[in-house]
Amino acid sequence: MSVSVRFRHLDVQDHEYIQEVRLPALIGSAPEADVRAERAAAHHARVFERAGEIVLQVVEAGLVLRLSGEDVREAVLREGDVIELGEGGSRLRLEAGGHANKMLGRAPWERKRSLASKRARVARSFAQLSPPVRGMLGVGLALILAVLGYSWLQDRMLRQEVKHLREALRDTDRERLAFAARISEERERAATDRAALSTRLDELRQREETLYGQIRATAVAETGALRDELEATRTRLATLETERAAGERIVRDYGAGVCLIQGAYLFRDAEGRPLRYKLDEKGRALRDADDNPLLDPEGTGSVHEVEYVGTGFLVDRRGLVLTNRHIAVPWWNDDHAQSLAEQGYVAKQTVLRAFFPRVKRPFDLHVESHAERADVSLVRLELAGARLPTLPLDRTGKGAVTGQAVVLVGFPAGVEAMLAKIDSAVAREIVTAAGMSTGKISEALAARGLVRPSTTQGHIADITDTDVVFDAPTTQGGSGGPLLNRNGQVIGVAYAVLSRFGGNSFAVPVRRALPLVKPGTSPGSGP
Repeated sequence: MSVSVRFRHLDVQDHEYIQEVRLPALIGSAPEADVRAERAAAHHARVFERAGEIVLQVVEAGLVLRLSGEDVREAVLREGDVIELGEGGSRLRLEAGGHANKMLGRAPWERKRSLASKRARVARSFAQLSPPVRGMLGVGLALILAVLGYSWLQDRMLRQEVKHLREALRDTDRERLAFAARISEERERAATDRAALSTRLDELRQREETLYGQIRATAVAETGALRDELEATRTRLATLETERAAGERIVRDYGAGVCLIQGAYLFRDAEGRPLRYKLDEKGRALRDADDNPLLDPEGTGSVHEVEYVGTGFLVDRRGLVLTNRHIAVPWWNDDHAQSLAEQGYVAKQTVLRAFFPRVKRPFDLHVESHAERADVSLVRLELAGARLPTLPLDRTGKGAVTGQAVVLVGFPAGVEAMLAKIDSAVAREIVTAAGMSTGKISEALAARGLVRPSTTQGHIADITDTDVVFDAPTTQGGSGGPLLNRNGQVIGVAYAVLSRFGGNSFAVPVRRALPLVKPGTSPGSGP
């Protein structure tokens, strides 16, 4: 006699659609499927009889098949089991009825009666045994129960770990996609900037040729104004080309002395335990009302370690480097860090190092001192024979003039910008090998000789006692970079940008940093 089973379609309104099919049966969205499910693969799963049991089996490797919430490839079906066909796919429930009731299990009252009878027989047999044998059986049973309990606990822990791993993989994939999108944006922005500069130069050259032709074809009385416009166009063209040449010269002469600073830090409680992410039952990070992750030393997630990048530049052959204080001490003047400090947690720097162009290894950095009331710090490294150029500082106080052209050197957008400059295949190879770790990506770029600073150009808009305001664009990662005049002298240390207010950037005047690097003095102890 052929066997038939009944499925209730849970995705149909009111769940009233019950379908009875003979085994073997095919489940899927194809027209020839015995059980049609719209949100499923064409041939998704099959149901058949084997050794007196009803078996569910996925058709193709790679398809998702879940039984009562658990991923399965093959499983024995019982009455009430819910089948899910794919991630968010159609759902079916095995119902009583048809000719397979015996295979699906006995009725609850029959199972209870049979179980009571079996218990009675076991109890009578056990009572007939001698005390030593009963003791041995009791010990054996206890050991078996202990092993089963341990196995159950291990299985439960493994299932939880698998769930957490799946969530972590999904989060990693999302982060990887976002990272790739940022690299693409940086590549497009760089291409746009280059095209805009080239277009501007071409327009000025064409205007120069047009005006020159008009002068030759115009009466003498009308040539005065055209000559004035021609002279102004030539001046603008010469200025633009001179500024571009100055930027190229500065990078050529001093670019190797500008470093990418890569750091990381964490927070510890009074017992030295690091803060960890708190996770929910699905292994996802819990967040507060402001979307900040919840942290606790007893959290079950990974350690909350903050990675960041900035810029610094060599100013002395003794290995002295200037940068921002918020790069040397990243929790300084940070609201989130201040909040954690008020709760009794202490910040701890775990990584602080510098990557220079043309050098395939990083240099460990040590904080020396900070400027008074300014976002500037002095850090030190051991050059160990490395030949790197030092950047000249404007010690006269006259190197910065309003309206003057300036060049900003640094690593805006951090590793994303450097990856955007190189071949796409090489960038993918680095990201695949290094993952999402900024430190590992920096090491991979340095090993290949691909650490290269960027330059942007602009003009000084204003000079105050505390700031040099300029319009050369920058962004996160460019903090701590040197701002140089066209003579190649450092006149400021970049520290902030207000993109919403006309694209103004800000630098600390270099005279605020001069007391940290007095000529002839040796580095002091750290703060």
